[in-house]
Amino acid sequence: MARKTLILAVSLAALGAGTASAALAPTWNSGYNGWWPGGFGHAPVTVHAPGYPCSVTAYGPTFHSRASGWTQDYGGGTSCAVGVGSKMLTSYDQVLGQDGRTWHTISDSTFTAGPTNGNPLRMRHTRPAYLGHVYRTVVSAKLVVPNGHAGCSLSNTCSQTITIIATSRPLAP
Repeated sequence: MARKTLILAVSLAALGAGTASAALAPTWNSGYNGWWPGGFGHAPVTVHAPGYPCSVTAYGPTFHSRASGWTQDYGGGTSCAVGVGSKMLTSYDQVLGQDGRTWHTISDSTFTAGPTNGNPLRMRHTRPAYLGHVYRTVVSAKLVVPNGHAGCSLSNTCSQTITIIATSRPLAP
């Protein structure tokens, strides 16, 4: 009886692990949040600021096959609850090196938007993609937000700078 229970438990755990890994598999999607284009890729990756109601999201790489070859969209977005603070967003595209461990930022793939007090701040870029290469998107948000300390106006220290980085899952077209 104990053996059957153990086998059942192991089987259910394996089934759960298979379901979890299937959820991370890239798929053809119709886009995200009404502004990110559809294509082949992973779901966006969002990272929240510890202790503050702000986040940054890495979108892409999302791949498209065209008559002229493969292209990829990459970019990101950042926002804070109630639109508080000043936001600056930087995104870049990386390719995995031949050693299978080192990531290289692709020249001319780095873009910065802001600073702005608008909410959300988003950006998207398109560039060529090549078969046999693995890509990922890195997005960094630099936020200048109130720190909430009493008496900060006396010392002109009412703001704090928060940097949040989100990195997408790697993917090849």
